[in-house]
Amino acid sequence: MRFLPLATSRAASLVAAPLTVRHPDPVALLLPSCTAQGALGVAAVSGAVGVAAQLALTAVFRRSRSAWLSKEPGYIANQVVAIAYMLAATCIGGAMFCNPSSWPADATTAMLVPDGTIRFLGAVLFGELLIWDLPSAIFVPRLRRPDMLLHHAALAAGPAFIAMAHLPVFYYSWFIGLSELSTLPFCLNELGAYACDALAENEPDSAKLPALTKFRDVAQIFAALSFVAVRVVGWAAVCYLLLRDTLRVLPVVATAGMRQLLKAQLGFALGFYSLQLYWFSKLVRYTLTSGVGGSRTD
Repeated sequence: MRFLPLATSRAASLVAAPLTVRHPDPVALLLPSCTAQGALGVAAVSGAVGVAAQLALTAVFRRSRSAWLSKEPGYIANQVVAIAYMLAATCIGGAMFCNPSSWPADATTAMLVPDGTIRFLGAVLFGELLIWDLPSAIFVPRLRRPDMLLHHAALAAGPAFIAMAHLPVFYYSWFIGLSELSTLPFCLNELGAYACDALAENEPDSAKLPALTKFRDVAQIFAALSFVAVRVVGWAAVCYLLLRDTLRVLPVVATAGMRQLLKAQLGFALGFYSLQLYWFSKLVRYTLTSGVGGSRTD
């Protein structure tokens, strides 16, 4: 991890022109932040909290008298912990991205001036993916979906690590922050679909079944709408901004290593956007064949 101090200790040597540093505003002062030296500690705490919550919730759900909670307690625990992480990322990233005072004045500031809150987001994501999320798939069979495993492994090794250790740049407030807003209704739809299936199998006459079915269907509709708005339209707009500012700063970056990082960062963003479009195509096919509502497509 010798790369961690790169963005702070040598930032002034990265470009030929002076950097325009953002002045902190009241919103920024309220957001969590960390230094390059503290990023690994934040990652470790993030992952440990996820593991502790997973184990505790699994134990609680295993003892529940509700069939849908006790059938696969590890899976339910994973979804609850994931929702907590996504809420945190959405709130922190959204507070930056939706705050006009947080927006950088120019491309140099956006791409090369490190931000402690973005570094914190990257560290939290890196820790939870590496220590909690990916290992969970080993013990919870329902989570072993190849596309999601590949997605989360690439997310940890790419954007999360870069944001934590190298380039905590402004646009991560969208990519690993506010855009997680669209994940929340998907998690709720998965929980609703699982609960409906478990109750239909074990308690087909349960009075809760109609309400859970409605909850599942409404969550699926919101998930589809938010996916289109955030993952298709929103990602396209922010990928354009990232591409624009990357091309603007590349000619003035002084070191070859930093130029490679900027290119890699852009490559990850475009690659993940391609994955969003692939999932969007599956969502369209599911909607055309099954209509609105129901369970989320794999």
